[in-house]
Amino acid sequence: MKTNDTEATDVNGSCSGDSMKHKSAPLALVAAAFLSISLPADAQVRASEVGSMSQVIDGTKITMQYSRPRVRGRDPLFGSMAVHWGEVWTPGANWATTLDADKAITLDGHAVPKGKYSVWFVVRQSGDWTMVLDPKWKLFHTAPPDSNATQIRVAVHPREAPFADVLTWSMPALRADGGTLAMNWSKTVVAVNLGVAPSLATTMPENDARPYLGRYEYSDVDSTGKVTKTYSMIVDYENGTLKGQWEPIDGYFKHFALVRVAPDWFVPGVYDKEGVLYEVLRPDITIEFTRVNGRPATFEWRDEDDKVFARGRRKP
Repeated sequence: MKTNDTEATDVNGSCSGDSMKHKSAPLALVAAAFLSISLPADAQVRASEVGSMSQVIDGTKITMQYSRPRVRGRDPLFGSMAVHWGEVWTPGANWATTLDADKAITLDGHAVPKGKYSVWFVVRQSGDWTMVLDPKWKLFHTAPPDSNATQIRVAVHPREAPFADVLTWSMPALRADGGTLAMNWSKTVVAVNLGVAPSLATTMPENDARPYLGRYEYSDVDSTGKVTKTYSMIVDYENGTLKGQWEPIDGYFKHFALVRVAPDWFVPGVYDKEGVLYEVLRPDITIEFTRVNGRPATFEWRDEDDKVFARGRRKP
Protein backbone atom coordinates (compact mmCIF):
# COMPACT_ATOMS: atom_id res chain seq x y z
CA MET A 1 0.00 0.00 0.00
CA LYS A 2 1.38 3.43 -0.93
CA THR A 3 1.00 6.26 1.53
CA ASN A 4 1.63 9.95 1.52
CA ASP A 5 4.90 10.18 3.43
CA THR A 6 7.61 8.16 5.15
CA GLU A 7 9.78 8.90 8.12
CA ALA A 8 13.09 7.93 6.45
CA THR A 9 14.59 7.57 2.99
CA ASP A 10 16.28 4.33 1.91
CA VAL A 11 19.56 4.58 0.03
CA ASN A 12 19.98 1.83 -2.52
CA GLY A 13 23.40 0.53 -3.60
CA SER A 14 25.90 -2.20 -2.84
CA CYS A 15 29.68 -2.51 -2.45
CA SER A 16 32.05 -5.28 -1.47
CA GLY A 17 35.62 -5.90 -0.32
CA ASP A 18 38.07 -3.00 -0.22
CA SER A 19 35.67 -0.84 -2.17
CA MET A 20 33.08 -1.18 0.65
CA LYS A 21 35.70 -0.18 3.26
CA HIS A 22 36.74 2.82 1.19
CA LYS A 23 33.19 4.12 0.73
CA SER A 24 32.18 3.57 4.36
CA ALA A 25 34.92 5.72 5.90
CA PRO A 26 33.25 9.10 5.20
CA LEU A 27 29.95 7.74 6.53
CA ALA A 28 31.68 6.67 9.73
CA LEU A 29 33.11 10.15 10.17
CA VAL A 30 29.69 11.70 9.65
CA ALA A 31 28.15 9.30 12.14
CA ALA A 32 30.82 10.06 14.72
CA ALA A 33 30.29 13.80 14.28
CA PHE A 34 26.53 13.38 14.63
CA LEU A 35 26.85 11.32 17.79
CA SER A 36 29.10 13.96 19.34
CA ILE A 37 26.27 16.53 19.16
CA SER A 38 24.23 16.77 22.33
CA LEU A 39 20.51 16.57 21.47
CA PRO A 40 17.46 16.44 23.73
CA ALA A 41 16.33 12.88 24.35
CA ASP A 42 13.01 13.50 22.58
CA ALA A 43 14.42 15.49 19.63
CA GLN A 44 13.30 14.17 16.26
CA VAL A 45 12.47 15.40 12.80
CA ARG A 46 9.53 13.85 10.97
CA ALA A 47 8.52 14.17 7.35
CA SER A 48 4.98 14.18 8.76
CA GLU A 49 4.89 15.90 12.14
CA VAL A 50 2.27 14.80 14.67
CA GLY A 51 -0.70 17.12 15.10
CA SER A 52 -4.13 17.08 16.71
CA MET A 53 -7.47 18.84 16.54
CA SER A 54 -9.95 18.94 19.41
CA GLN A 55 -13.42 20.43 19.63
CA VAL A 56 -16.06 20.50 22.38
CA ILE A 57 -19.72 20.75 21.31
CA ASP A 58 -22.41 20.84 24.00
CA GLY A 59 -20.18 18.90 26.39
CA THR A 60 -19.04 16.28 23.85
CA LYS A 61 -15.31 16.32 23.08
CA ILE A 62 -14.08 15.14 19.67
CA THR A 63 -10.33 14.73 19.09
CA MET A 64 -8.46 13.91 15.88
CA GLN A 65 -4.85 12.72 16.30
CA TYR A 66 -2.80 12.40 13.12
CA SER A 67 0.53 12.89 11.42
CA ARG A 68 0.55 15.79 8.95
CA PRO A 69 2.17 15.04 5.57
CA ARG A 70 3.16 17.88 3.24
CA VAL A 71 2.60 17.97 -0.49
CA ARG A 72 6.35 18.38 -1.20
CA GLY A 73 5.78 19.16 -4.86
CA ARG A 74 3.78 16.02 -5.61
CA ASP A 75 1.02 16.81 -8.07
CA PRO A 76 -1.43 15.21 -8.33
CA LEU A 77 -1.53 13.57 -4.93
CA PHE A 78 -4.61 11.40 -5.41
CA GLY A 79 -4.45 8.80 -8.14
CA SER A 80 -0.62 8.92 -8.11
CA MET A 81 2.28 7.33 -6.30
CA ALA A 82 1.23 9.23 -3.16
CA VAL A 83 -2.30 7.75 -2.90
CA HIS A 84 -3.55 5.19 -5.42
CA TRP A 85 -7.15 5.03 -6.60
CA GLY A 86 -8.90 2.17 -4.85
CA GLU A 87 -6.45 2.32 -1.96
CA VAL A 88 -7.44 2.02 1.70
CA TRP A 89 -5.59 5.08 3.00
CA THR A 90 -5.37 6.67 6.43
CA PRO A 91 -5.88 10.44 6.01
CA GLY A 92 -2.57 11.28 7.63
CA ALA A 93 0.71 9.35 7.81
CA ASN A 94 2.76 6.95 9.96
CA TRP A 95 0.38 5.59 12.64
CA ALA A 96 -3.23 5.62 11.53
CA THR A 97 -5.22 8.80 12.09
CA THR A 98 -7.58 8.39 15.05
CA LEU A 99 -10.93 9.85 16.04
CA ASP A 100 -11.75 9.86 19.76
CA ALA A 101 -15.23 10.83 21.03
CA ASP A 102 -15.94 10.90 24.77
CA LYS A 103 -19.67 10.55 24.11
CA ALA A 104 -21.73 9.01 21.33
CA ILE A 105 -21.84 11.03 18.08
CA THR A 106 -23.19 10.64 14.56
CA LEU A 107 -21.45 11.03 11.21
CA ASP A 108 -23.92 11.86 8.44
CA GLY A 109 -26.57 10.16 10.57
CA HIS A 110 -24.54 6.99 11.23
CA ALA A 111 -24.31 6.18 14.94
CA VAL A 112 -20.77 6.21 16.33
CA PRO A 113 -20.57 4.94 19.94
CA LYS A 114 -18.17 6.76 22.22
CA GLY A 115 -14.61 5.51 21.93
CA LYS A 116 -11.43 5.69 19.86
CA TYR A 117 -11.19 4.58 16.23
CA SER A 118 -8.60 4.44 13.48
CA VAL A 119 -9.77 6.41 10.43
CA TRP A 120 -9.43 5.24 6.82
CA PHE A 121 -10.64 6.40 3.43
CA VAL A 122 -11.30 4.17 0.44
CA VAL A 123 -10.33 6.64 -2.30
CA ARG A 124 -11.93 6.40 -5.73
CA GLN A 125 -11.35 8.22 -9.01
CA SER A 126 -15.06 8.96 -9.42
CA GLY A 127 -18.06 9.04 -7.14
CA ASP A 128 -18.06 8.98 -3.38
CA TRP A 129 -15.24 7.79 -1.19
CA THR A 130 -15.88 5.65 1.88
CA MET A 131 -14.85 6.77 5.35
CA VAL A 132 -14.14 3.77 7.59
CA LEU A 133 -13.85 3.84 11.38
CA ASP A 134 -12.29 0.75 12.96
CA PRO A 135 -12.21 0.19 16.75
CA LYS A 136 -8.66 -1.15 16.35
CA TRP A 137 -6.98 2.23 16.52
CA LYS A 138 -3.28 1.40 17.00
CA LEU A 139 -2.50 0.42 13.41
CA PHE A 140 0.33 1.51 11.12
CA HIS A 141 -0.55 3.19 7.85
CA THR A 142 0.78 0.27 5.78
CA ALA A 143 -1.51 -2.23 7.57
CA PRO A 144 -5.13 -1.19 6.99
CA PRO A 145 -7.72 -3.44 8.63
CA ASP A 146 -9.73 -5.98 6.69
CA SER A 147 -13.46 -5.34 6.31
CA ASN A 148 -15.32 -6.53 9.41
CA ALA A 149 -18.63 -6.14 11.21
CA THR A 150 -17.22 -3.81 13.88
CA GLN A 151 -16.43 -1.06 11.38
CA ILE A 152 -18.54 2.03 10.75
CA ARG A 153 -18.71 3.07 7.09
CA VAL A 154 -19.87 6.44 5.82
CA ALA A 155 -20.08 7.62 2.20
CA VAL A 156 -18.23 10.93 1.82
CA HIS A 157 -17.93 13.23 -1.18
CA PRO A 158 -14.53 14.72 -2.09
CA ARG A 159 -14.57 18.13 -3.72
CA GLU A 160 -12.12 20.70 -4.97
CA ALA A 161 -10.83 23.22 -2.43
CA PRO A 162 -8.14 25.91 -2.07
CA PHE A 163 -4.64 24.47 -1.90
CA ALA A 164 -3.43 23.22 1.50
CA ASP A 165 0.22 22.19 1.63
CA VAL A 166 -0.11 20.35 4.97
CA LEU A 167 -2.88 17.81 5.57
CA THR A 168 -5.31 19.38 8.03
CA TRP A 169 -8.29 18.13 10.01
CA SER A 170 -10.64 20.87 11.23
CA MET A 171 -14.21 21.77 12.13
CA PRO A 172 -14.90 24.80 9.91
CA ALA A 173 -18.59 25.00 10.86
CA LEU A 174 -20.26 24.56 14.25
CA ARG A 175 -23.87 24.31 15.45
CA ALA A 176 -25.43 23.83 18.86
CA ASP A 177 -25.90 20.14 18.01
CA GLY A 178 -22.83 19.41 15.89
CA GLY A 179 -20.73 20.73 13.05
CA THR A 180 -18.70 19.87 9.97
CA LEU A 181 -15.65 17.64 10.33
CA ALA A 182 -13.29 18.15 7.39
CA MET A 183 -10.02 16.82 6.00
CA ASN A 184 -8.18 19.15 3.60
CA TRP A 185 -5.03 18.28 1.65
CA SER A 186 -3.63 19.65 -1.59
CA LYS A 187 -6.70 20.71 -3.61
CA THR A 188 -9.15 18.24 -2.07
CA VAL A 189 -11.48 18.52 0.90
CA VAL A 190 -13.64 15.77 2.35
CA ALA A 191 -16.31 16.90 4.81
CA VAL A 192 -18.81 14.99 6.93
CA ASN A 193 -21.70 16.19 9.09
CA LEU A 194 -21.01 15.43 12.75
CA GLY A 195 -23.83 15.43 15.31
CA VAL A 196 -23.81 15.27 19.11
CA ALA A 197 -26.53 14.33 21.56
CA PRO A 198 -28.06 17.49 23.09
CA SER A 199 -27.50 17.83 26.81
CA LEU A 200 -30.79 19.71 27.25
CA ALA A 201 -34.27 19.33 25.78
CA THR A 202 -35.35 22.57 24.10
CA THR A 203 -38.98 21.48 23.73
CA MET A 204 -41.65 20.79 26.32
CA PRO A 205 -45.28 19.61 26.21
CA GLU A 206 -47.85 22.35 25.79
CA ASN A 207 -49.61 21.39 29.04
CA ASP A 208 -46.33 21.92 30.93
CA ALA A 209 -45.70 25.23 29.19
CA ARG A 210 -49.18 26.74 29.61
CA PRO A 211 -48.82 27.85 33.29
CA TYR A 212 -45.83 30.07 32.42
CA LEU A 213 -47.52 31.94 29.57
CA GLY A 214 -48.27 35.62 30.06
CA ARG A 215 -46.73 39.05 30.60
CA TYR A 216 -44.30 39.80 33.40
CA GLU A 217 -42.80 43.01 34.72
CA TYR A 218 -39.27 42.88 36.06
CA SER A 219 -36.58 45.24 37.31
CA ASP A 220 -32.79 45.27 37.31
CA VAL A 221 -31.19 44.95 40.74
CA ASP A 222 -27.76 46.47 41.41
CA SER A 223 -25.07 45.10 43.75
CA THR A 224 -26.76 46.78 46.75
CA GLY A 225 -30.15 45.24 45.98
CA LYS A 226 -31.58 48.53 44.72
CA VAL A 227 -34.07 48.41 41.82
CA THR A 228 -32.74 50.45 38.90
CA LYS A 229 -34.82 50.01 35.73
CA THR A 230 -38.09 48.24 34.90
CA TYR A 231 -38.90 46.17 31.81
CA SER A 232 -41.55 43.79 30.54
CA MET A 233 -41.12 40.16 29.49
CA ILE A 234 -43.63 38.17 27.46
CA VAL A 235 -43.57 34.38 27.78
CA ASP A 236 -45.20 32.47 24.92
CA TYR A 237 -45.15 29.02 23.31
CA GLU A 238 -44.02 28.42 19.74
CA ASN A 239 -43.18 25.23 17.82
CA GLY A 240 -43.08 23.17 20.99
CA THR A 241 -40.73 25.54 22.79
CA LEU A 242 -41.35 27.91 25.69
CA LYS A 243 -39.99 31.33 24.67
CA GLY A 244 -39.42 34.75 26.12
CA GLN A 245 -39.15 38.25 24.68
CA TRP A 246 -38.23 41.46 26.44
CA GLU A 247 -39.81 44.84 25.86
CA PRO A 248 -38.07 46.78 24.55
CA ILE A 249 -36.66 43.93 22.42
CA ASP A 250 -33.04 43.09 23.15
CA GLY A 251 -30.95 43.12 19.97
CA TYR A 252 -29.06 39.97 20.90
CA PHE A 253 -31.60 37.78 22.70
CA LYS A 254 -34.65 38.79 20.59
CA HIS A 255 -37.24 35.96 20.80
CA PHE A 256 -35.23 33.52 22.92
CA ALA A 257 -35.88 29.97 24.06
CA LEU A 258 -36.52 29.19 27.71
CA VAL A 259 -34.75 25.84 28.12
CA ARG A 260 -35.79 23.92 31.22
CA VAL A 261 -32.92 22.61 33.36
CA ALA A 262 -34.94 21.74 36.49
CA PRO A 263 -38.53 22.21 37.75
CA ASP A 264 -39.27 25.95 37.34
CA TRP A 265 -35.62 26.65 36.40
CA PHE A 266 -34.69 27.77 32.88
CA VAL A 267 -31.75 29.11 30.89
CA PRO A 268 -32.06 31.32 27.78
CA GLY A 269 -31.20 29.99 24.34
CA VAL A 270 -30.42 32.32 21.42
CA TYR A 271 -31.35 31.74 17.76
CA ASP A 272 -29.51 32.81 14.62
CA LYS A 273 -31.13 34.50 11.61
CA GLU A 274 -32.21 31.12 10.22
CA GLY A 275 -34.02 30.24 13.44
CA VAL A 276 -31.41 27.67 14.54
CA LEU A 277 -30.52 27.59 18.22
CA TYR A 278 -26.81 28.36 18.40
CA GLU A 279 -26.12 29.30 22.02
CA VAL A 280 -27.55 28.25 25.38
CA LEU A 281 -26.35 30.56 28.14
CA ARG A 282 -25.72 27.95 30.80
CA PRO A 283 -24.52 28.62 33.48
CA ASP A 284 -24.19 32.33 32.63
CA ILE A 285 -27.87 33.13 33.19
CA THR A 286 -30.62 31.25 35.02
CA ILE A 287 -34.25 32.21 35.56
CA GLU A 288 -36.08 30.69 38.53
CA PHE A 289 -39.87 30.91 38.78
CA THR A 290 -41.74 30.76 42.08
CA ARG A 291 -45.32 29.50 42.12
CA VAL A 292 -48.31 30.81 44.01
CA ASN A 293 -51.33 28.50 44.17
CA GLY A 294 -49.62 26.22 41.65
CA ARG A 295 -49.03 28.94 39.07
CA PRO A 296 -45.70 30.70 38.29
CA ALA A 297 -46.08 34.18 39.77
CA THR A 298 -42.60 35.66 40.31
CA PHE A 299 -39.09 35.01 39.04
CA GLU A 300 -35.44 35.89 39.60
CA TRP A 301 -32.64 36.18 37.06
CA ARG A 302 -29.33 34.87 38.44
CA ASP A 303 -25.78 35.03 37.07
CA GLU A 304 -23.18 32.25 37.02
CA ASP A 305 -22.27 33.05 40.64
CA ASP A 306 -25.93 32.61 41.65
CA LYS A 307 -26.31 36.33 42.35
CA VAL A 308 -29.71 37.88 41.60
CA PHE A 309 -29.51 40.68 39.03
CA ALA A 310 -33.22 41.03 38.19
CA ARG A 311 -36.60 40.25 39.80
CA GLY A 312 -40.04 40.16 38.25
CA ARG A 313 -43.69 39.27 38.77
CA ARG A 314 -46.65 38.31 36.65
CA LYS A 315 -48.86 41.19 35.54
CA PRO A 316 -52.65 40.76 35.96
